[in-house]
Amino acid sequence: MATKIRVLNDLTINKIAAGEVIENPSSVVKELVENAIDAGATNICIEISGGGRQLIRISDNGSGMGPDDALLCLERHATSKIRDVEDIHELMSMGFRGEAVPSIASISKFTLLTCPQEENGKGTMILVDGGKIISCSPAVRSPGTTIEVKSLFFNVPVRKKFQKSPNHDSNEILKMVSLLALGHPDIHFELISDQKTALNTMPASDTTFETLLAARIESILGADFLSLLLSVSITKGDCAVTGFVGVPSHHRQNRTGQYLFINKRGVVSPLVSFAVREGYGPTLPPQRHPIFVLHLTIPGTLVDVNVHPQKREVRLRQEHLIKDLLKQAVQQALQKSPPSSAPAASMPWDDFPEQTPFEPFATTQPQFTVPISDEHIPSFIPSAPPPTPKQQELFIPPEKPSRAIPRVIATMNRYILVEASSGLSLIDQTAAHRRILYEKIMQRLACSDTHQKEIQQLLIPITIDLPNLEAGLMRSHLETLQQMGFGIREFGPQTFVIDAIPPYFSYADLSNALLDILHDIDRREDSQHLEREREKQIAMAASRASIESNKRLTHEEAQKLVYQLLECDLPFQCPQGNPTIVHLDQEDLAHFLNNKARRSNN
Repeated sequence: MATKIRVLNDLTINKIAAGEVIENPSSVVKELVENAIDAGATNICIEISGGGRQLIRISDNGSGMGPDDALLCLERHATSKIRDVEDIHELMSMGFRGEAVPSIASISKFTLLTCPQEENGKGTMILVDGGKIISCSPAVRSPGTTIEVKSLFFNVPVRKKFQKSPNHDSNEILKMVSLLALGHPDIHFELISDQKTALNTMPASDTTFETLLAARIESILGADFLSLLLSVSITKGDCAVTGFVGVPSHHRQNRTGQYLFINKRGVVSPLVSFAVREGYGPTLPPQRHPIFVLHLTIPGTLVDVNVHPQKREVRLRQEHLIKDLLKQAVQQALQKSPPSSAPAASMPWDDFPEQTPFEPFATTQPQFTVPISDEHIPSFIPSAPPPTPKQQELFIPPEKPSRAIPRVIATMNRYILVEASSGLSLIDQTAAHRRILYEKIMQRLACSDTHQKEIQQLLIPITIDLPNLEAGLMRSHLETLQQMGFGIREFGPQTFVIDAIPPYFSYADLSNALLDILHDIDRREDSQHLEREREKQIAMAASRASIESNKRLTHEEAQKLVYQLLECDLPFQCPQGNPTIVHLDQEDLAHFLNNKARRSNN
């Protein structure tokens, strides 16, 4: 009887491995650059064409290889990084499994040109076509290695079909090289995309790691990002934390401003993000995230980098020790003097149009009721006296409304207190503003004619200069931003001109709010590939440009917000599903006042 089980040939095995290790052109760049770093290179040049699918060429001045090693590196699981399984527990190199090079060679037209340092120009060239070695011959090269990858995925049409646009791939490569450059500030990286320099990071002349890292942050993330950072340096035993954390006044709605390196490897670690956030304590508003660029140096025995095929995630041992070290590092940094100025919170609704009256609390609408306690209800201190008749004219239309219009009684840092027919209601101003923005954007996206008419032209265009990473993001998502109502065009490699904005957007602090939206669009498009979700994700991203939760509104601003919220189709929930309004009926208020009276008597 013939056997059903077969042993796969090496070419098939390599193609399967490529599916795990090589997701896209940026994965190729990552693996090959990490090999160059492990080879001791101090200069690494990356050239790409067509987003890396036409060409990826990586040249370095590392240790190079002789003819035998050059052939062996094309064999699966051939590596110079480890000798046995126990070495994985103390690993400090970037790569170690020996899968990347044969996997890449199996799905491309591959050329390897290399020369060891001691051979004085006598190198080796190997040509590979879809995993088959075509030739191996002597060649001339200065010490180091050049790997050229052409026609990526040419023999894997299924993988090729699922790739994104060349612009997207170019930007992903820029992000990957930027991350590697932040992880190794002592190495010179140059990225050339379609014959144009996209990144060029020369190391600083100073030899201290902190100075090298600061210069690299300025080069990649920009001088403004660096100006908001406080230095961190703490060592305990074999563990050390070095780098920078953001001042408490500057924070983000997501973790896009967090760069973590463990033993110089760029990774994602929820444990580290949580520990850093805890270090800030109450100095950060709820649901906000600090920015940081941190290098964590720990023994190889405390970190497992073999839990993810692309080594993006790590598993840490002795978590409590690492968490305590990070929290202490942040707290020490916060004791230092912060920068003299910090960006002011934006107020992105200066130009809201007037609205018509409506029924705010109809009996058919749901009510949100919560138990009342001291934690739920802060002291109500009106931000302004009740509106005068002249002020009321801003909100009451000429025709008499059919029912009562809710009146703002007081404003607080997060909430607006309004009258209701059977008590009071608290409106979460951030959740409310998100709902308003979300519905406005969805309406604009649904009607292209309205979209064109509602664009708000700026009398004086704004010019913004962006770091390389953000400039690449902006180029990738220009069409999406234009669809949302922004008039943006390139004005140089890292310069953009904004001459129009959506009417719901604020002129104040425009660049920061725009970057928040840009990062959110990029993150969501990576995780959602279905076209039908695109518009919802864009609107969700833009709704994040809402007012800060700790911003106290004027009486007039609060009244205008209430009107616009209650005109929405779904006013009682924000786009994330959180309630915008909490109703406090007379029974709740009586319970609260009785508790206050009892405590006062005691």
